[in-house]
Amino acid sequence: MVKQIIELITNAYSRKDDDIIISALKLLKNDCNLEELVGDYYNQLIRMIPLVKDESIKALLIETIAESPEFVRDSDRLDEYVKLISQGATNVKGAARCLGAFNASGFKNNEIFLKIARNVENEFALELLVSMGRFEWGDIPSDLETFAQEVHKAQRIRYRSGVIAAFILIVHPLVSEYTHISSMSFGYPYKEAAVNDWAWVTPKSTENMVRRKIVTQKEADLLIKLGEILSGSLNEEEKENLYKEFFGEKNPFDVIFTLPE
Repeated sequence: MVKQIIELITNAYSRKDDDIIISALKLLKNDCNLEELVGDYYNQLIRMIPLVKDESIKALLIETIAESPEFVRDSDRLDEYVKLISQGATNVKGAARCLGAFNASGFKNNEIFLKIARNVENEFALELLVSMGRFEWGDIPSDLETFAQEVHKAQRIRYRSGVIAAFILIVHPLVSEYTHISSMSFGYPYKEAAVNDWAWVTPKSTENMVRRKIVTQKEADLLIKLGEILSGSLNEEEKENLYKEFFGEKNPFDVIFTLPE
């Protein structure tokens, strides 16, 4: 399949058919085994990069080749990609995935952080770094300390909101009943998925969340309690009691977006 898509891309390029190129690259990137993107297939895409004028296509090309087994650390390529990010040639999801591939090719978290922080608009840079899912960024120069603190806070809120959203999905009867048709996202498509992936029942995992100030010790204890109950069965009374213990009389959204001191 990789062979056919590469042929489709090269033929579309010769006809200057950008729509076909974009569709084919997305198919290659998202639906193919990129372990097969090697040898001449890989080199054909590499040769296209300097020839392509459209910034979004160039970004998509780099995002695709970065996941090839043949892709190795390349500072010029990273600089080129970061410039494309700064020009709005890609979205957060695509950029986070690609920067993860750069990370895997040999770039340290710190190198990527500095490139993004210094070259990409502040709000987009923050969202992108948070979406990468890294927590350790290494030594940060003094002029970027404030921004690094903003990133760290946003990472904690993202983590906290995900944990509490899963908690609500399991214990709130209306959320668990209607999440599959709701416009709101709770991190899982339905309650059973959250239950099966419940990852906060061990002391070590909850200790890490308390240490990182994601949740309070009381909240962590309630997460453990829920996990213990889930090992058997959870009745409606237990759900209601857990919900009340966790939120009390507070607005759940105030709780979700208020970090522990």
